[in-house]
Amino acid sequence: MFDNVKHRDVFHFFEEISAIPRGSGNEAGIASYLESFAKERSLSCVRDAANNVFITKEASAGRENDPPVMLQEHVDMVCEAAPGTEHDFLRDPIKLIEKDGILSADGTTLGADDGVAVAIMLALLDDNALSLPLIECLFTTSEEVGLDGMKAFDFSLVRSRLLINLDSADEGVATVSCAGGVRTDVMIGFEPGEGNDGEFYTLEVSGLAGGHSGEDIALRRVSAVSAAAEVLRFIAAVSPVRLSSMTGGGKDNAIPRDCRAVFCVKKGADLSSALAKAERVVRGHLTDVDKRLEIKLVPADPVPVANAESTGRLIDFFSVLRPGPVEWTGNREGMVETSYNVGVVNADCQGAKITLSSRSSESAALDDMELRLSAAARLAGGTARHRNRYPGWAYREGTKLQRIYSDVFEKQYGRKPVITGIHAGLECGIVSDAIPEMDIISLGPVIRDLHSPSETLEIPTLDRLYGVVCGMLEEIR
Repeated sequence: MFDNVKHRDVFHFFEEISAIPRGSGNEAGIASYLESFAKERSLSCVRDAANNVFITKEASAGRENDPPVMLQEHVDMVCEAAPGTEHDFLRDPIKLIEKDGILSADGTTLGADDGVAVAIMLALLDDNALSLPLIECLFTTSEEVGLDGMKAFDFSLVRSRLLINLDSADEGVATVSCAGGVRTDVMIGFEPGEGNDGEFYTLEVSGLAGGHSGEDIALRRVSAVSAAAEVLRFIAAVSPVRLSSMTGGGKDNAIPRDCRAVFCVKKGADLSSALAKAERVVRGHLTDVDKRLEIKLVPADPVPVANAESTGRLIDFFSVLRPGPVEWTGNREGMVETSYNVGVVNADCQGAKITLSSRSSESAALDDMELRLSAAARLAGGTARHRNRYPGWAYREGTKLQRIYSDVFEKQYGRKPVITGIHAGLECGIVSDAIPEMDIISLGPVIRDLHSPSETLEIPTLDRLYGVVCGMLEEIR
């Protein structure tokens, strides 16, 4: 594997860390690996209670007076498996597949987000032939579930005022601002239904592309949870619906690809017309990437259910929500400013928990989203709890790192790069809050379909990115 790459060490380290389970909250193993790596090379290493690891490599001879540089990324990955794939993310290694310059995993997320950055930083720390300033490498935890590791980090350890973050996902595109975000848990209690008379059905929505709730939200990918709720809304117009269960989505920062609901309607209810109308509405929102949508309604065995009033409140809650972009910067063709995603729903006959993720580059807009979701929860007879809020990262033009990156990239590629902002959340916002004078830039290779089992890495772009990072470190004087 990786026979035609220039910087083999980067790919060697990516293979090594892919063998270590490192889902969010399960980073002790990768933290121990990083500690051992530093000890074997006599590098200064600090591991904190959150399993963040901070490794320092002293400057090369002749570079002692050059500005120190921090490189940073997160070690955790989103753990998603395709239907029918058996994989224990707590124990099993990621199985890598290389074909035609594309790296993917066997039925699971690849973990290129952000394992490629771990690999780059390890390669830099390992190579004593490179001429480097003092570099500080910060490996953080639980980024994918609220940037929790970075929030717990002690920034008094940091000497650098230049930061190269490696959590972006496109070649020749430098990120210099990002959205902040907040998670919301909505709890809606149900009253029990009486008896089990009626006809029972299982609704299955599948085949949707899903994706990253920040990177892909502007593409208007359809949420399977929203699609299932749409079907239930049309069915409820024909017959009272009593819900037994509803499950969909796996992560609040991933657009749900499938959803399943079991429910009861009155005997003899004609659902065919309602199903056809609902499917027309849902398919009317589809882009090409979601054309494989399947909606199935099959008979089911009787099970305990909530009453129709409780079920109606849940359906109403979803009816007033339209996940996706809420506000755009400037115009509809611009970047998304504010959005939200219905990430996970888990409901049984006693109640429902819905987890949502809101994002915005404006703090006031996040305040507004919290108020809106709280109001929607109250109207449905439920409550909302907001958590894991994190700040955005404000745009600054023409910084030292931006100039160095642009010069290095143009020399290596023969064209100018793009300097832009993104709607996804990055840990850079927390760093910027903690050290306001920090000059920050975020880079990455080409990674597609993040947070889904379709995640891929374009291998040559990672090879070239390492060359760009080395070139930047050479130019920082």
